[in-house]
Amino acid sequence: MSATTRRRLDPEVRRQEIIEAAERLLKRNGPDVRVEDVVLEAAAAKGTFYLYFPTWDDLLEAIRGRIIKAFDEAHSVQSGAGAELEWPRVLDRLAVAFVDAVIAMGGLHTVLWHTDFARRRPISEADDPINRLTSILCAGQHAGAFAEVDARLAGRLLFAVIHETADALAAGEDRERALLAMRRILQRTLEPEPR
Repeated sequence: MSATTRRRLDPEVRRQEIIEAAERLLKRNGPDVRVEDVVLEAAAAKGTFYLYFPTWDDLLEAIRGRIIKAFDEAHSVQSGAGAELEWPRVLDRLAVAFVDAVIAMGGLHTVLWHTDFARRRPISEADDPINRLTSILCAGQHAGAFAEVDARLAGRLLFAVIHETADALAAGEDRERALLAMRRILQRTLEPEPR
């Protein structure tokens, strides 16, 4: 194959190559990545990029959806048939998984959730992490595993603690100490009153 001959790929394979190239670059370089960088990384033509993603935001939305889906598949909250969930453990597991996911995303996290893109293309209510956390708190309260606090407000505040833990680790804090502090805050905030 000559240097000027382009590879012919299945359209879905080509689309995935573009997404994966963008993820690599955004993880490493954050918001400084451009379409030109992505097509170079994916060995694709600029026109091919726009064939699959009419706008940069369309690409980012595809990446965000892929990340959320992968997180959900790896960290399901489903219980076994008739099994009672241990809500404090569920919350702890998901909080640590969220922290690890944010750290693993590097600059990609900033691009997807902390730039103008996030305002132009807000995340769905079902995928919003505060809504998800609030649902867990409500379910845990219903099961008697968590204190009776305003679940929506507690969800917002505890999400801030979880996210700040990720930020602290990204800034170089000791992992074990940061996770221990986060876990203590979650546990003490949600521990039910003795009856």
